[in-house]
Amino acid sequence: MRRRTPRGEPLRVRLYEKDGCGLCAEAYRALTRVRMSVPLEIERVDIERDPDLFTRYAIRIPVLAVSGHELDAAGLDEDALRRWLTELSPSLD
Repeated sequence: MRRRTPRGEPLRVRLYEKDGCGLCAEAYRALTRVRMSVPLEIERVDIERDPDLFTRYAIRIPVLAVSGHELDAAGLDEDALRRWLTELSPSLD
């Protein structure tokens, strides 16, 4: 049986990443799984396209950003991501 995608206003999540980053790919896959239970709009940002972003995030990626809050997401599992996202938007409970 297919799970229904949640309805409602999605939380906008920006994922700072770069090509060839295994941890970034893992974070994106975890976000897509979380999106099955939490309405998310995921924007993927390649830090190699902007020198300022590269300087800021090169040693921290993958980084998630939501409404001015940032999370270094390397190695975090789905449950940890879900908790962080829910804390940022209590209406998602």
